[in-house]
Amino acid sequence: MNKIFKLISIAAVALSAASCNDFFELEPKNELVLDEFWQSESDVLSVTGSCYRMMQEGGFMERLFMWGEFRGDNVILGNGDGGDISNIANLNLLPSNNYAYWGDFYKVINLCNTVEHFAPIARQKDPNFTQNNLNGYIAEVKGIRAFCYFTLVRAFRDVPLVLDPVIDDTQSFQIPQSSPEEILDFLISDLKSVENTAFTSWTNKAYTKGRVTQNAIRALIADMSLWLGRYEDCVTYCDKIMNDVNNVITLEMSPAYNMLIFVDGNSVESIFELQFNRSSSTVANSSLIRFYGTDGSSSSVMNAFDFSSTELFAETDLRGHDAFYPSTSGVCPIKKYVSYRPNPGLEFIQQGDYSDLGYSAGNCNWIIYRLPDVFLMKAEALVELNRNLPEAYNLVSRTFDRANPDLEPGMANPNASSSQDAMRTLVFEERQREFMFEGKRYFDIIRMINRDRSRFSTIVSQYLVPKYADLDQATVKSKLSEYDALFMPVKDSELKANLQLVQNPFYKTSNDIGIGGK
Repeated sequence: MNKIFKLISIAAVALSAASCNDFFELEPKNELVLDEFWQSESDVLSVTGSCYRMMQEGGFMERLFMWGEFRGDNVILGNGDGGDISNIANLNLLPSNNYAYWGDFYKVINLCNTVEHFAPIARQKDPNFTQNNLNGYIAEVKGIRAFCYFTLVRAFRDVPLVLDPVIDDTQSFQIPQSSPEEILDFLISDLKSVENTAFTSWTNKAYTKGRVTQNAIRALIADMSLWLGRYEDCVTYCDKIMNDVNNVITLEMSPAYNMLIFVDGNSVESIFELQFNRSSSTVANSSLIRFYGTDGSSSSVMNAFDFSSTELFAETDLRGHDAFYPSTSGVCPIKKYVSYRPNPGLEFIQQGDYSDLGYSAGNCNWIIYRLPDVFLMKAEALVELNRNLPEAYNLVSRTFDRANPDLEPGMANPNASSSQDAMRTLVFEERQREFMFEGKRYFDIIRMINRDRSRFSTIVSQYLVPKYADLDQATVKSKLSEYDALFMPVKDSELKANLQLVQNPFYKTSNDIGIGGK
């Protein structure tokens, strides 16, 4: 825990004359005398930049892939490592697995806590540091912190809630876990308190799309509210984004939207995405290359699940061809983020139709929120409220129609708007089609289960079991028989370092687990 929380990365670089890329490419320093820092606004800006820089690190990025995508039904194992990744793919997840390590997220959280604590001190010393800018930085790091905690809650469920910076070895690292409700209640309240003081935009597009803005905070509030079943709040905050006339966010148009969003990055529909740059080895998206590949070869860790026997994608749906190549060989290479079709169309698709980005895939930004998130979060909330189902259908149609330009508008499922159950299915499947390989699918499945725990076995059998068709089915059913099994175990080293932690009950009691918590 000492290593997790210790302030190990503060960039003491003045950014007053720096380029926009410099902000996202800060090389952190390992040692810093606090009394000599926090003298000016530039110090606050540099540490805020370090928060983003640490999110670009492989340890952070890989867990976004593994926790939110790899455990879901969109992907299967490609070229396994024979160790931690293969064990997860084979339902042999143990507390010793390195992907159960949450330290990379707590490093970012600690930097955010540090900015919140010390930034007011810098303002007292810098006469040119305005209160409005101070408020903007505080809102920014609170948004980053909220995203980190929200990801941890969805992956682990119960995690320690740490809100004070840890800057020396005298502070206690014996911190108990808090429940998801307690954590999310705090985060939502915290973000609401800074919503109106957050930065709204910058003149530089990379800043507006790559830093936490007011609309990114609203998207987080909507997402966390949806997770907790607070549907009215979800609708309210989605509407705030959609009705923001000062910072208009619009859909990219078909058919070239796939390249504009996932290759070029910072599209007109983007709300918040992590920035990468292939021209700098320190900020290449190497995790994307590792997990999705560079040329669709077997070197990638993940392949797409073979959806050819399902009805998820209509033949007219561009996403069914742009997200992955539906190979007849049984191997479906992922194409989103790493390839594009220069001449998108609905003719017979061949492997040669794709232009692979190769190692240039390392420059692709990682999208956290974009406008379709807002449409489909609001649609889901309206469906659960069983209110205005035609509006929910129209929101789904916004993304479906764009991806199906050869169909008449509104053909997603014309009869669905008369039935709450039909709309539930439509929204859930549209989210899968739209956000495939964007690190959201597994969390969507858990959210569906949370909404109606009585359907646990049905949902698991329908959405998770099929990806393990090559494993012994008795073992699969056993490994996926308990709700607790959906969440990550607490890393064994964390249990030893922090005696206040309690192991996830599934990993504490299973016969094949060699370590227990309290």
